[in-house]
Amino acid sequence: MAITLNGNGTITGYTPTTISGTLTGSNMPSGSIIQTVIGASETSTGSSVAVTSTSATSPTFFNSACNVALTPILSNSKILITFTAGIRLDPDATGYVGIYYSGNSNFSSDVHLLDSKRGASRDESFRVNSNDGDAHHFWVISQTSWDTTVTTTNTRYYSVGGYKGGNEVIYYGDQQVGLKMMAQEIKA
Repeated sequence: MAITLNGNGTITGYTPTTISGTLTGSNMPSGSIIQTVIGASETSTGSSVAVTSTSATSPTFFNSACNVALTPILSNSKILITFTAGIRLDPDATGYVGIYYSGNSNFSSDVHLLDSKRGASRDESFRVNSNDGDAHHFWVISQTSWDTTVTTTNTRYYSVGGYKGGNEVIYYGDQQVGLKMMAQEIKA
């Protein structure tokens, strides 16, 4: 059925739904944002953080003060995580920068990447291929990922980190935009 906005301000072809009682995650329609958690914004006045890890499962994390903890209301929700940060790649650098999650607040174990890979690795998610050896690349990245692995209402911790794929280094916060991160629980 078509929805029509009439010249007199009325709408035909649409019947609004009324929710009675207390509005909770369980009686919200699919796709509703159940909760939003915003991490602290970067406040460091220091210089950059070098991404020195070469392991996807043991990354260099950017700033733990900006981490986000979210306790899902529903056990089948999807979590949408968005972050913005400034990064710099040295000449011939390769590697990955993205969102990690863990069941532990200190990320000491149970660390997982949210982004799936296409091909053998994520090592060229960020890459500089410089023939002159002096091309540094600076980016402000905004990235969004889905956490579709939620099966319980246990607290989940999210952090931004990365690893390098070769000998050259990736840096975070080299006189650039500071880290900001947000997580939203979306009803399945």
